[in-house]
Amino acid sequence: MNLKEDYIPEGTLMRINSYTVRCQGIIEMNCLLVQKGDQIGTDQWYYFYDTIEGFEYEEGFQFDLDVKITEVANPAEDASSKKYNLIRLLRKF
Repeated sequence: MNLKEDYIPEGTLMRINSYTVRCQGIIEMNCLLVQKGDQIGTDQWYYFYDTIEGFEYEEGFQFDLDVKITEVANPAEDASSKKYNLIRLLRKF
């Protein structure tokens, strides 16, 4: 499946890398590496400090996801201003 040509997303297309990296949020943690939209398939990966409700990460596999991203009204000071929900797992490879 070619994500950019074969699938019409309901939300935002995201690719999750096959490994995590140590990162510093409020505490030291493991972050997913992600690509979104036009970044998918490039060498650019970004730290993802949040979780995606409905998605279970499994190390060693990349995932292509359709994700609903919504703004959170009045988030807590140490919380994200966005909420991520899995719409559909498109590919695990």
